[in-house]
Amino acid sequence: MSRAERRAYQRMNKNRDPYAMPVAPAQRARIERVRARREQSRGAAFVFATRRFLVLAFGGALLAGLVGFSIAWPNGMPLALYLGVAAAAAWGALAFGLRLAQGRAAANRP
Repeated sequence: MSRAERRAYQRMNKNRDPYAMPVAPAQRARIERVRARREQSRGAAFVFATRRFLVLAFGGALLAGLVGFSIAWPNGMPLALYLGVAAAAAWGALAFGLRLAQGRAAANRP
């Protein structure tokens, strides 16, 4: 094989693993669907308050508040209430802070 033929062959097969098994047509179609879905999601605009996020944030805050309230219950009512509210607020702040970081990461993505 001449140098020109070898270069043409390398250009033709670039980014391919020479030892990889051939891909079946059904598998190739699945790979293309996943690639298209990924490209579509990359192009979509970031939405801060989705239904899933709000359910997770408020449901988690409710659960964290209940756990904090329950743990502090033997110490008396006002302290248990304050700790339950603090646990719920901490969960909410953490959830919204992480969502804000996700939004910033999505804005910086090319």
